[in-house]
Amino acid sequence: MKTLTARIANHWLQLSIVLLFALLLQKPVFAIGTSAGIDISNTVTVDYAIGGSSGSATDSVTFRVDEIVNVNVSWQDAANIDVSTPDTNQVLTYLLTNTGNGVDDYRLSVQNTLAGDQFDPVLVNIYLDANANGVYNPGVDTQYIFGTNDPVLGADASLAIFVLNNIPASLNGGDLGNSQLTATSNTASGTPGASFANAGDNNTTAVVGTSGGSSNDIGIYEVTTATVSLVKSVVISDPLGGNQPMPGATMTYSIAVSVSGGTASNVVITDPIPANTTYTAGTLTLNAGTLTDVVDTDAGDVGDTTVNTVTVNLGDLTPASPIQTITFEVIIN
Repeated sequence: MKTLTARIANHWLQLSIVLLFALLLQKPVFAIGTSAGIDISNTVTVDYAIGGSSGSATDSVTFRVDEIVNVNVSWQDAANIDVSTPDTNQVLTYLLTNTGNGVDDYRLSVQNTLAGDQFDPVLVNIYLDANANGVYNPGVDTQYIFGTNDPVLGADASLAIFVLNNIPASLNGGDLGNSQLTATSNTASGTPGASFANAGDNNTTAVVGTSGGSSNDIGIYEVTTATVSLVKSVVISDPLGGNQPMPGATMTYSIAVSVSGGTASNVVITDPIPANTTYTAGTLTLNAGTLTDVVDTDAGDVGDTTVNTVTVNLGDLTPASPIQTITFEVIIN
């Protein structure tokens, strides 16, 4: 019969084999799993009796969770970005996400000479989303400088990245230009499964995940040949019941705005009040809806006595947008 010591030794041999296979067969741990650097300990206890006397023994196995290095870059714009030819400082928005299980930092690069498009955008700069609002804000967001302010993200954390490009001249409507943003981990990159001793959090081993420690995505510009059309008309009503432009006559102006051929962005109408006339307060409308005369949150205003200009912000218009109609009245002095 085996001695107790032999049975205990055999038990530990079996336990060691089970632990070894568990470590070899476990799936990679990504951001949703245990953080890198966490110690996992397991203690086994044996209780026994010999000759009427009881006793016990324990032993432990401890290992530290490695850092899995994974990253994802995803283009965020809902559709191709419409641009003119030429055009400047056109923004593409990407989302950089740390899908690993440790803190990591990333070097960023842009490639614009790609196959499969009609023109190459010209890189201006890369910007980091300083106020975390997901929208590029000039003068607020931080210009990226390679190797100086590489973005640092914890596990599961994300950051919007803005790529600004200029658009060349003499392009054709419908031409596409691709711009690829790449983020590569400074901790480790290469073949998935490759390991780097002491490179991870808390001096753990860094293991390259399925992304290879690098990710990229392509944003797309599309040249638009949009044309904005304006039609302005006036109806006159004089104090004598006619339509003569005499002093005291009311002139009702109407401005119709339409777009063809593509998207026109940030369309703003400005129309100075004619000399020798006075604007009739409260008569400014957009699509039959009244707008306030003062500068506030609605789409239009008439400024103050110094500006004396009708201004209406129509936003982005496409060929599918209904005709935008602005009206206002003045009286001939």
